[in-house]
Amino acid sequence: MNSWIKGKLSSIHLFWAVIILVVGLLFIEQTKSIQPTPYYNEQIKAAQLMEKCLEVIKEERLKRDISLDLELDPNQTGIIGREYTQLTTTLGNLEAKRTSTNPAFAALLVKYFKKINLRKGDVIAIGASGSFPALILATLSAAKILELEPLFIYSIGSSEYGANIPEFTFVQMLEVLNKKNVLPYKLLAISMGGYLDQAQGMFYPDSQKIIHQIAQVSGATFIKVDNMAENIQQRMQLYREAAGERPIKAFVNIGGATANYGNTPASITYPNGLITNGPKAPDHSERGLIFEYQIIGIPVIHLLNIKDLAIKNGLPIDPIPLPEIGEGRVYLQIVYSRLIIILVIGIEFLYLFWALKNGLGYPFMKKLRQG
Repeated sequence: MNSWIKGKLSSIHLFWAVIILVVGLLFIEQTKSIQPTPYYNEQIKAAQLMEKCLEVIKEERLKRDISLDLELDPNQTGIIGREYTQLTTTLGNLEAKRTSTNPAFAALLVKYFKKINLRKGDVIAIGASGSFPALILATLSAAKILELEPLFIYSIGSSEYGANIPEFTFVQMLEVLNKKNVLPYKLLAISMGGYLDQAQGMFYPDSQKIIHQIAQVSGATFIKVDNMAENIQQRMQLYREAAGERPIKAFVNIGGATANYGNTPASITYPNGLITNGPKAPDHSERGLIFEYQIIGIPVIHLLNIKDLAIKNGLPIDPIPLPEIGEGRVYLQIVYSRLIIILVIGIEFLYLFWALKNGLGYPFMKKLRQG
C-alpha cells in the first residue's frame, strides 16, 4: 500500500537555502564584466558619421557668413540656432539642445535599431520638427551605417536654439550633406510646423510667409492641411506610399511637432526612448503618429526629453567639450557569466534536493511504502 505524507522544512534548512541563494547572487554580481556592445563597431561608425555631418554643416554655415555665438555654442558645433527668429515656435532649453549635439546619440540610435532587430533594407519612418537638428543627424547617421531606408517628413518650425535660422534651416543643411556625399537622403515631405502645423501664433508677423516660402522651394511634397486629424492621416499615407509593399519597421519622432507627438494629455506623458509596449492610446483623432504606429504594433522611438534620455543612457548633460567618440555607457553592456549562473542554480537545487530527499521539505510529498 502506498501513501503520501507531508514533510516539514526546519528553519535551519530554510535559513541555509536563503544564504546559499544570496551568496550566489552576490557572486554573480561580483563576477559580471563590462564589455563593448555586439554592435560597437556600427556605433562608432555612426558617431563618426554624425561628427562629419556637424563639421560639414559648420563649414557651410561659416561660408554663408552666419556667425557662431560662442556663448550659445561653446563647442562650436554650428548647429545651435538663435533664441528668437521668424521660425521660433516655442521656448526651448539651451542645455538640452547642446546635449543633443553629442555624436554618442548616433550610437544610441544604433542601439535602439539593433534592439528591435532592424536589418539592411528595413524601412523606418521619421517625423521631426526643427527643434533638434542634431538628433535628426544622429538618426540618419545610424540609418546609413545600418543600411536602413528612412522616410523623412520635416516640419520647419523650431523651438529656441534649434534649426531656426531662416537662411539656414535643416532643409539647407540636408542639401549640403547631399552635395558633399555625406548623407544620401531626401525629404519625403515638408510642413510649416507650429500651431496646427500652419505656423500660426508665431513671434513675428511675417513668420508664416517666410516658412511658407521655405517649404515651397524645398522641392518636397508640401503638407498644407490645417485639420490635424487629416494632417496625421496624410502623413501616414505618404509613408505607406513611399514604403510600397515593404513594411514600416519603426517610427522615430524627433521634437514636438503636433502631427507626430499628438495633441492630447497622453502625449505629454508619453515615455522617451525606445517604446515597444507603450501606454494606453487615447481615443482621439489627434493623438499623433506615435500612438497611430504604436496601435498597429510598430515600435516607436520618441526623442523629446533630451536630458532624460541622456541620464538613462549614461550620456553627459551639456558637456564642454564634447566627449571623445567611443566614450560613455551607451557603447557598453554588462555581461554575466552563464557558467556561474548555472553553477549557482545547480548548487541551490542540489541543496534543496538533499533537504527534501531527507524528509526535510515542505510542501515536498514524501512517499512511504507500507504494508
